[in-house]
Amino acid sequence: MINIVGDMSTLAISELVQFARGWKIDPTIPLISTWAEENRVIPEGQSEFPGKINHSIAPHLVEIQDCFHPDCDISQVSIMKGTQALATSTIESVIGYSIKYKLHNILYIITSKHIGRVRSSAGIDVMIDKSNLKQYMRPMSDRIKRKHADGAFYKEMHGNRRFMITSWNSIADAKSVSWDLIIMDEIDEAKYDLKGQGDPEMIFAGRGKTIRGKKIAKLGTPTVVSGRININFLEGDQRFYFCQCPLCGEMQILVLKASGRDYGLTARAEKRNGRDFIIPETVYYTCKLCKKSIYEYQKSSMLLGGEWRPTATPVNDKYRSYHISNLMSPIMFYTWGQAMQEFAETDYGKRITKWKNFVIDVLGFPWESRTEKKGWEELKESAEPYPLGEIPHGGLVLTGGADVHKKFIVLKVVAWGKDMESWIIDYKFFHGSTGNKENVVWKNFENFLKSKRYKLKNITLPITVTAVDSGYNPNPNSEKEKNIEQNNLLGEHVVYEFVAKPTISAIACRGNPTLKGTLLKKERVYRKSQLKERYDTAVNDLKHETYLKLDLKPEYPGRIHFSQDLSDDFFKGFVSEVWTEIKPGLFSWKKIFEDNEPLDTYILARAGAEFWGFPEYTDEHWDSYEQNLFDQ
Repeated sequence: MINIVGDMSTLAISELVQFARGWKIDPTIPLISTWAEENRVIPEGQSEFPGKINHSIAPHLVEIQDCFHPDCDISQVSIMKGTQALATSTIESVIGYSIKYKLHNILYIITSKHIGRVRSSAGIDVMIDKSNLKQYMRPMSDRIKRKHADGAFYKEMHGNRRFMITSWNSIADAKSVSWDLIIMDEIDEAKYDLKGQGDPEMIFAGRGKTIRGKKIAKLGTPTVVSGRININFLEGDQRFYFCQCPLCGEMQILVLKASGRDYGLTARAEKRNGRDFIIPETVYYTCKLCKKSIYEYQKSSMLLGGEWRPTATPVNDKYRSYHISNLMSPIMFYTWGQAMQEFAETDYGKRITKWKNFVIDVLGFPWESRTEKKGWEELKESAEPYPLGEIPHGGLVLTGGADVHKKFIVLKVVAWGKDMESWIIDYKFFHGSTGNKENVVWKNFENFLKSKRYKLKNITLPITVTAVDSGYNPNPNSEKEKNIEQNNLLGEHVVYEFVAKPTISAIACRGNPTLKGTLLKKERVYRKSQLKERYDTAVNDLKHETYLKLDLKPEYPGRIHFSQDLSDDFFKGFVSEVWTEIKPGLFSWKKIFEDNEPLDTYILARAGAEFWGFPEYTDEHWDSYEQNLFDQ
């Protein structure tokens, strides 16, 4: 027998090693995108456009899925996307391809087991049945009849490969097994520390640490800049899809024609019942270079002529990251007209809560707070020479915000006008022990709300509604309750009893930092009280909105105006909090000045405006309201 190694020269061995390193797993194995087009079938009922996958419809998804081919040396792919961006369907093609060619042990992590079951049934199982993959799945075990190899959360495939679906809260499911294709879906939903076990993203990624050729997919719709998907996007090469102008050939990222840009997606609108409705035939895209109009029927050619371009240096050469905006969506799934209508419904970025959702869900970018940009001295310098106690020009309706403390009540009165522009017109303290509803402090406060009127030209206006903070109950007995409201035997709540009086126009509000999707939510009161409901307020969103308004230029509608009669302490208190990381991965509002009543009372007054529906007023509503005021 010939000793091959012994008879080979050092040079020959070196050449053999180099050849082995460059050798591909299987030269006949196709690209994932090729396999998907030839085999994946979307059945009727799962999509409005059933049939075989056609990548000419969404060509930007081709490169992403081919990153998971075994011949590609990319080890991690992060996809930051808007909602319904087809990224999940793309990852399903990666899973199907892996099943077909017996490539990976696959771990799929999703928000919850319930969502995982739905994904398994409506996505994975349908793909297996309709895309010629059933023959690669192991049926019920012949050895143990009770053992299922094809369940909702766990499947076994030929080639001794496994597939498991689990949730971000179920780390134990993935232990004791190694995984070399790890898919982390909706990654922003993962906690930063799970029951003292550490960061689940790191723990799950570690399940394939020792495996050569491991692939990790991280995808999700962003939330805030500190969210997981945005961090992973920034750690990659930050690829954007550059579309080609069909008229001049310029390559460009699809954007809105906003923020001072003279290019991007735009449209004209018409007013109907005070609302802007986009005129479909006026929706078009202005090219960044030639400034000519591109219409939606040309979007397909823009996408087909496009390409992914990295815009940053990744922390690791094997990390790629992609951004997918819904402005890139195929016309049959989401149109430019739909995007422009949703943009119009944000009042073109002025309605902060809706704008925030649009930025995240449609544009696919995280929401960025700007709380650090305004110092109290700068705020004071912007104050105007109008006297407190009078309504400046533009103010048409008043709301109050009252913060209750143990020894005093502080009230702010705010005037509102078109575009929710606001003026601080009064800031008063009512001193006295607030723990007893019969105390003079409550009587003085009540008398003020009932009788006080503010001058507007030749008329006077009352406070329409006052939002009173009910998060703190000054009643001494409340200390034993620990904020628990689970039965009707709880003691008296002083604020609830005050607000329930029929002689005043007031609502009880409690800050809820977890409230999403709405600024004000009615909640039942579980007490022996005349008051049957209070309102939770989305304090995080309202504070973000307030700080954004502080950055507006003087000529921009929607600003907050301050009187020069207000004290230094007032201006310090108005910017007394910043949005900051209080522990790894957890962001919250943090005080930088102790007395934050000026900010809190403005938030409460804004909640009162929301309660009364003032943000819904159109210019026509405000004009009609103003005319009625002075016609009386």
